[in-house]
Amino acid sequence: MPRWFKILLVLVILVGMPLFAWYFLNKGTQMRKEAMALLLPKETISSFQSVTDTDKVYYSDSLFGKRWLIAILGADETREKSAEIIESLYKQTSIDFELNVFTISGLFFGEKMSEISQKLHWPSSNKNWVNTFMAQDHVYPFANSIFIIPEKYQNKPCVVLLDENSKVRNYYNLTVESDVRSLVRHLPVFLSLKN
Repeated sequence: MPRWFKILLVLVILVGMPLFAWYFLNKGTQMRKEAMALLLPKETISSFQSVTDTDKVYYSDSLFGKRWLIAILGADETREKSAEIIESLYKQTSIDFELNVFTISGLFFGEKMSEISQKLHWPSSNKNWVNTFMAQDHVYPFANSIFIIPEKYQNKPCVVLLDENSKVRNYYNLTVESDVRSLVRHLPVFLSLKN
């Protein structure tokens, strides 16, 4: 092996690899700081009650004490695609964290809750996943008032991250790719935050 190649190899190991590691650690730290700034507590949700797909009444107080991903999906052409995003996030995140999901899905006239749960692949016997359904005209007005959704997220399929004190941490529009990417980055940070 030529001497210059040995020197180059030593330089890569002694200088290049530590610089490479420092760069990505620094980038990760910056992303976490940005996420934490966006995840500061915002509004406290309003009181509500809703019927689940298992015919139980679920109250706003039932959300207290856990961190939740609230998925709000209207009855429109974006419902299935938004449901896939939520399902994918759940599978990806639940490997490392306990993720609680509360869904509010819109129903077209004549649709049955049990059929939609199957169509959207929502689990119905998972203790960390609660499904609720409403008529298509009620989903967004209900969600807008309960979760104090800002105007730019209103009447769109979105996710609300809710902490254990029932405070909103952030909103994400499921039809905007940059919002979905932000949600993917922010969700592990949100779930790992100290109380």
